[in-house]
Amino acid sequence: MKVRMGEQSAGAGEISPQQGEGIAAVVVTYEPGPELIGNLKALRLQVERLIVVDNGSSAERREIVGVAADTMGIELIENGRNFGIAAALNRGVQRAMECGAEWVFLFDQDSRVTPGFVGAMLRAYRGSRWGERLKILTPQYRDAETGAVLPAVRAKEGIAIAWTSGSLLRVETLREFGLFREELFIDEVDHEYSLRLRRAGMVLDETEDATLLHALGSPARHRLLGREFCVTNYSPVRRYYQERNKVWMARHYGRSFPRFVLSRFRMSLSDVWKIVAFEEDKWRKLRHCARGIVDGLRGRMGKLEL
Repeated sequence: MKVRMGEQSAGAGEISPQQGEGIAAVVVTYEPGPELIGNLKALRLQVERLIVVDNGSSAERREIVGVAADTMGIELIENGRNFGIAAALNRGVQRAMECGAEWVFLFDQDSRVTPGFVGAMLRAYRGSRWGERLKILTPQYRDAETGAVLPAVRAKEGIAIAWTSGSLLRVETLREFGLFREELFIDEVDHEYSLRLRRAGMVLDETEDATLLHALGSPARHRLLGREFCVTNYSPVRRYYQERNKVWMARHYGRSFPRFVLSRFRMSLSDVWKIVAFEEDKWRKLRHCARGIVDGLRGRMGKLEL
């Protein structure tokens, strides 16, 4: 793991009104595109410390992150290889703790904050009706391409699940309830942390006062029997993690949150027929789904070794 510090740029000096409040943001990157520069620049203007954790990008893509680190006053942690989203988040969070941060924002590389985002999130958190029970606050999400609002799933108290990107936590929450489960590697990481907090009687919530522009990738749309379907076209390896980790979640949270677990398996059934009907490399994807289910039942976790 290599840590690289960039020099503070003139543009990055526009931080206040939150300056001095111990605010850090952690962004995880993996094979980012050139749009990352704009996303980081928008965020750097609003936070005291910006930590980017690159999770084993190629040399060409890593250079994009390096340029941002050198010109925007960003701290770059280069993992050297892909340790998974949970491990990368943990490295960034641990660095924020070492630097004395009181608050930490978590972001994906393809999300962009809007003006005033950080201040609005902090005000909403402090003014929440849930008081000390609030442990994660999320913004309102908008599709960066269409502008459509992506609604949160409501729970009896607050929201059911907090997405990682744009979420705000107190550092003391991470100390009290622990870090992210690295054995999940990718997928269900944010779901697991959300249910961990809710099972302890804590609350997650969202605010409409802050908006995050979130890129959803490029799902394909197909029509069948007069209906339109959205197809994600995830890789076989990604399918493996999705199904394996859903089984893991069922084993650990099925009794506490049966409706949530059942909804995830209903999604799996929907995904299977979409793979068969619309996607390429369908049989390899289905084999990886099956392997994921078997490994989830056997408790084989961590990175998939091909």
